[in-house]
Amino acid sequence: MVEIVISLTRGHSFAILLTLLSLVGCSPTANDTVKEWQTLGWQIEKVHGVEGPIQRHAKLMSEQAKAVEASWVENGVRKTKIYPQSRYQILVLRFFKTNGDQFAVVMKKRK
Repeated sequence: MVEIVISLTRGHSFAILLTLLSLVGCSPTANDTVKEWQTLGWQIEKVHGVEGPIQRHAKLMSEQAKAVEASWVENGVRKTKIYPQSRYQILVLRFFKTNGDQFAVVMKKRK
């Protein structure tokens, strides 16, 4: 990558470098993702499963559902728990680990 940037003219090298960095980029850690939601007023309710290095994450939330189901995988076994949304809105952040397991961070926010 460095050789490509150096061989280009100065004006183009900056644009190419930004493009390469956005493609390579750093994926956020589980802690970064949770902290981002906390800045929006969400609180951690429960963590299910075993935390570890992640490949990706997913978000599950619904303003209209009466309940939200959290799921995670420990040692290849899928587990679930249902969270009612009567007093709080529930957000489930599911993290897919490099070993194939998953862990979930359940967050809540007053309606």
